[in-house]
Amino acid sequence: MFIGRREQLRLLEDRYRSRTSEFCVLYGRRRIGKSTLLEEFAGDKPSFFYLAGRESKRQALRRFARELGEVLGDPLTGKVALSEWNEALTLLDRSIPGLLKDRNGGKAVVVFDEFQWMCRGAPELLSDLQRFWDRGWKDTGKVFLVVCGSAIRFMLGEVLSRKSPLFGRRTFSFELGPFKAPEVRAFLPDRSIFETAEAYMAVGGVPKYLEILSSRDSFQRIMRREAFSASGYLFDEIRFVLSEQLKETEHYFLLLEQMAHGAREVAQLERATGIASGQIMYYLERLQLLGFVSRHTPLGEGTRTKKVRYRLDDYYLRFYFTFIHPNRERISSSQPGIPFDRIAGSRWESYMGISFEHLVRDHADTVAAVLGHEGEIRQVGSFWQLPTKRRRGIQIDLLIECHDRTTLLCECKWSRGKVGKEVLAELRKRAQGYPNVKGDTIRPVLVAAGGVTDAVRQDRDISILTLKDFF
Repeated sequence: MFIGRREQLRLLEDRYRSRTSEFCVLYGRRRIGKSTLLEEFAGDKPSFFYLAGRESKRQALRRFARELGEVLGDPLTGKVALSEWNEALTLLDRSIPGLLKDRNGGKAVVVFDEFQWMCRGAPELLSDLQRFWDRGWKDTGKVFLVVCGSAIRFMLGEVLSRKSPLFGRRTFSFELGPFKAPEVRAFLPDRSIFETAEAYMAVGGVPKYLEILSSRDSFQRIMRREAFSASGYLFDEIRFVLSEQLKETEHYFLLLEQMAHGAREVAQLERATGIASGQIMYYLERLQLLGFVSRHTPLGEGTRTKKVRYRLDDYYLRFYFTFIHPNRERISSSQPGIPFDRIAGSRWESYMGISFEHLVRDHADTVAAVLGHEGEIRQVGSFWQLPTKRRRGIQIDLLIECHDRTTLLCECKWSRGKVGKEVLAELRKRAQGYPNVKGDTIRPVLVAAGGVTDAVRQDRDISILTLKDFF
């Protein structure tokens, strides 16, 4: 069953119905569902999918001809001997009328999936593809070309950047991101809302990971098998996640590990990792580019502020460095895996508390919509200040500034039970301590996973959301 991606499918369909040829560049991390999306889009459209692999150029070209021949139903095409990608594109160009045969209009969908592997050892392919697009395909109105890849640095640096021969040729591009909470709920329809939240906050919205968690076993039994066992899918997934995107992963690994353990400022990261200050910013910028890490300053501070923190955004990486990495030796020597509570134990609920803040921040649009500010977000962030002799310290989980000059000041509480009035005093104290330099109307918001008591709900000054509002 195909789930979600309505906006992306609508975009692809709209472009397919245009009168011109289209050149789409699609990218996103591995296992995010790019190929599945394109297969759903292509449906019964005339199409040729070529999924590149880690093979020699000779093997790739031989397979290219064979698969093109199979699509056309033409054994002769499948036996054409190719030695260069220019020849492969020539063969494809001559085959497009065959793809469109017996079709009343429409375009031929041509997908080059995992494009970075096609270019491995063949940098000329970028220029070859440019020539075929410029000198023929773009003017026919009959080609819907998709270049797709999971190596984000390559896609941004070699395909979309100004230095690329393909620069300026794409007609549209987009990054495919993880599922949000409603899509995760649709993926795991038989689980309780709390188990669904646990799954999401352990692995994020990556479809492949969610597919693993969709069996009938309990969440904890699945994690024992897939995360806390040396043969589990999630046990060594870290190696593929990092090595596909980064070279010399050692420094990146150290940074991610320390960020998962709470280091947020550059000075802290320098001390914990031993990476020189001149280098550490380079690594952090690369991690930001990949979407693993984000940079934050307190709302209201200028762009030149030195108050900068970095946050590890990837759910799976946080889970891995919190529970799997510190226990790799134990897990490796245990079959069929270590029970969930022996690894996570009492730390699980505190981990969920931190991850719940991330979930709410990632769904700021949901918070705004539930509270009547749909489509009105101006800026999302947080605020902190350290204590001094003249002022007390303050930490605000989430601030959502809206265009109508309302700021939603959010306090996030992970609890399976209902939260009582004791949280209201702290929420009000934070609202009063927020400098509010823009003079917005401050609206205090309590996001309580398991709900609130009647006494809290009777307080008209506090807006309330629960886990159900997200899932």
